Amino acid sequence: MAFWNDAASEPKRQHRFLIYMDLGQNGFVPYLAKSVTKPGFDVSETEHKFLGNTYYYPGSLTWNDVTCTIINSIDPDGQDLLLAALQKSGYLWPNEQQDALDNRPGTINKADSLDALGEVKIAELDGDGNEVGIWTLKNAFIKSATFGDLDYSGDELLNIEIGMKYDWAAYESKKGGGGTYGGA
Repeated sequence: MAFWNDAASEPKRQHRFLIYMDLGQNGFVPYLAKSVTKPGFDVSETEHKFLGNTYYYPGSLTWNDVTCTIINSIDPDGQDLLLAALQKSGYLWPNEQQDALDNRPGTINKADSLDALGEVKIAELDGDGNEVGIWTLKNAFIKSATFGDLDYSGDELLNIEIGMKYDWAAYESKKGGGGTYGGA
């Protein structure tokens, strides 16, 4: 039955979510998340022409990037957490590269990147704060980060936008006997 016909039924609301990431020793505090795009995908198509007609066949599936906007707090310092994750991903600052040539290659790599970000989960919540569904980004790593703009004429909170790439996403429904999709 649809939620508008049943007072006990409740739709999901876009402002009820938490995002979990493992960034640094103190970790990322979930309440600092301001917005996040949920996983999505595109399926390519292959065209085949035959006797004046065009037919389409589904191709490979590609998962879309996820973007998360977080509030940059003083403690924990969001910029510090992200720059430490970048370094943990294998990045070497230019002034450190010469000293490190003998010890490690000094390039960003997937294994270190996965460890730097940890498991990323997006939890959808109901009105009581209970998880009703969880998206888990599999093999996620940081693709981009912007640290916001400074402006004397504004009094807005300073935000950090994080772009994440991942191999696939798993979804686990927590309500109504829902299933698990993608190995959550």
